[in-house]
This record gives sequence, C-alpha cells and structure tokens, in this order.
Amino acid sequence: MPHTDPIPQLAAHLFREHSGKMVAVLSRLFGLQDIDKVMDIVQDTFEAALTSWRFSGMPDHPPAWLMQVAKHKAINYLKQEQRRSSAHASLPAIQGIEQEIEPFFAPGEIRDSQLKLLLLCCHPVLSPRNQIALTLYVLCGFGVPEIANALLIQPEAAKKILTRSKALLRREALPAPFSLPVLSPERLHTTLMVLYLMFNEGYKSTRKKATIDNDLCYEALRLAKLVAEQAGTGGEAEALIALMFFNLSRFPARFSLTGTQLSLEEQDRSRWNKVFIEEAYYYLGRAMPQQPNRFYLEALIASQHCRAACFADTDWPGIAALYRQLERLYPSSMVTLNRILAESYLPGSRSLDDLRGLRSSDLEANFMLPAAEGDICRRMGLMADACDAYTRALALAATPADKEFLAQRIAQCRMLFS
Repeated sequence: MPHTDPIPQLAAHLFREHSGKMVAVLSRLFGLQDIDKVMDIVQDTFEAALTSWRFSGMPDHPPAWLMQVAKHKAINYLKQEQRRSSAHASLPAIQGIEQEIEPFFAPGEIRDSQLKLLLLCCHPVLSPRNQIALTLYVLCGFGVPEIANALLIQPEAAKKILTRSKALLRREALPAPFSLPVLSPERLHTTLMVLYLMFNEGYKSTRKKATIDNDLCYEALRLAKLVAEQAGTGGEAEALIALMFFNLSRFPARFSLTGTQLSLEEQDRSRWNKVFIEEAYYYLGRAMPQQPNRFYLEALIASQHCRAACFADTDWPGIAALYRQLERLYPSSMVTLNRILAESYLPGSRSLDDLRGLRSSDLEANFMLPAAEGDICRRMGLMADACDAYTRALALAATPADKEFLAQRIAQCRMLFS
C-alpha cells in the first residue's frame, strides 16, 4: 500500500480552521488597506509549516506554532518597514515593536479581532454582494471558485469583485488597530448572511472531496455565536444559530454506512443528534423576532422536519405555508423551487407544471432544478420523464456525491420502466 503524506491534509485542515484567526490579528496590525500583505504572511506561514513539519516532524501544538510563526513574520516585516522609512531608527525602537504587538496575540484579543474583521468586511462603502465576497475571502479562507459558487456567479466575476473591494477599502484607509464598528441592522444582516453562506458551503462543500466540511460549519456557528453576544441583534443571530443546529443535527444520517448520500426520506432519524436539536429549539425560543426574518423562517421550516418522527409524518402544509411567507419577504428562484417541492407533497398540486414553468437565470446551470423535476416525476410514476430529468441534472452536478446519488436514481428509474 503506498504511503500517504498526512502533512498536506493536516495543513489544509488547519488552514480552514485557523487562517481566519491569523488574518484577523494581522489585519488589526496592518489595517485592511494592507490586506494583500496580510494574506501573503498567512500563506507564507502555511508554506513554512509544510516544509518544516515534513523534515522536523509535527509540533506538539500546531495551531500555536502557526500563530507564533505568523507573529514573527509580521515582526520582521514591520522592522524592515521601520528601517526603510527611517534610516536612523534606533535599535531600541526597532526591538520595541515586539513588545507593542505582543498583546494582539493574546487569546481574548484574537477572538475580538475576528469579530472586528467580520464587521469591517461589511463596510458600507461596499455593496452587500461585495461585502459577502470579501468576508468569505479574508476571514473564511474561500478561494475564487468557492466564492463564485456561493454567490451564483462566474469565477471571473468573483475575481473582479475581490479586486474592486480591496481597492475600495484601501481608499477608505481604515486605521490599524481598528475599533469595533457600529452594528447597524444592515451590517448585522450582511454579516449573518456571510455566515449563512459559509455554513452552506460546509454543509455541501464544493472545494474538497468530502461532501461535508465540518470545520467550516462549526467555524460559522462559532462566529455566529460571537455576533449573537453583541447587543441589539433583534433575535436574527439567534435564529441563524438555531438553523445551523437543526442542520447539524442531521449530519450523522446524511450518508449510509457505505458512504452513499441519502435523501431526507431515506435517513435513519434515530441517528439525528438530539442534543443539537435541543440546542436549536433553545436558540429558536430566544429569537422570537417582532417581524419574521429569513433565518427565523428557515429555522421554523427545519424544525418541522426535525419534529416529524418519520418522513410520512412531515407537516407539508405547514412547510409549504412557511415557504410562501419566505417567498413573499425574500423572493428568490431557490426559495420558489423549495416551495414548489414542498407543495408537490400536497394532494391535487400542480407542482410539475409549476416547476417546468420556472425560468430563472440563477438556476440555468444548477442541477437542483432538473433533479427536483426528476423527484416529482418519480413520485408520480413517470419513470421515463424522471430518468430524463435526472440525466440532465447529472450533466450539471459538480460534486462526486451528487453525481453518485443522481446516477443511482437514474438506475432505479430505468429498472422500473424498462
């Protein structure tokens, strides 16, 4: 059996879990106008880890090792800049840099830095879409393809957004160290939307072989809790946390013991995490907004699934009603698709006609539209039509798990109509 080097895999895991913390601390030192330098230092740190760990072995505490190396690289850069700006800089002044920046790397300051960076990436000078793209890039370690997938745009457009956003922030010349911004309702919602997208990417990862990126999901949950600790969130943060916990509770049952992806109907509900479901209801009870928001409605929908003892007991009329309310408040092609799917379980629905009449540029390249058509046709006994729809979905699917799931559906339908 060939020997597999575990170092790159571990480094990738640590990058997902800790790069955002490193970027947050370094951004407080340099300011967001030097974000490229910050990203370079973080990248250099992980490259140093790959080299050092291969030859010297793993350190006892890899995260602490990474933060220490990043700190030394930042100190060296600041010393070089001080020498460059003042040829007569004294040795004590240069050495004093180390004492000045040491407090930024204390555990409490690292946590504080993450919240500040999260909110600063949602600067009003940026459009909401650009705020989301920038946050996913600098704090969550997303690359251009993952950002494009999260925002339903082309990679080239995502690259232009990042370039433009960084230029706007440089023009703002945000000082270092920066203070905690005012948490306005608009900035709060955008910040939470970033965490929502971050969780969704972990829930169904597009950037790694495994379908679920647990690190990313738990990091999104942790940051959402940080935001919830701030005053005046109006229950919106708590609603998002509830939604995350409801979805996390189903993780153990999303795949069979052989690794096959399972639909909600196929999942063994005894494997759902009951502790997480209790946590979800706790935060849902704390949310209770005066006006329903997106996360609250989605959490209510998720709670309906978790409340049902089996798939047959699902309250589809209640779920469909919640989707209609969500569609009125936050219209999108994906919400409409989910509403049609929920209504397809109701007697006398015309969901197949509604679905075939759904035309949206957002869904043109998304496998979920033909997959939903295949699902409805299969349940109606239209196996030939289901097979055709699943085949179209398979051509659009990107992840191995989705491709395997759709291929199995095609095989099942062919067996039934052949």
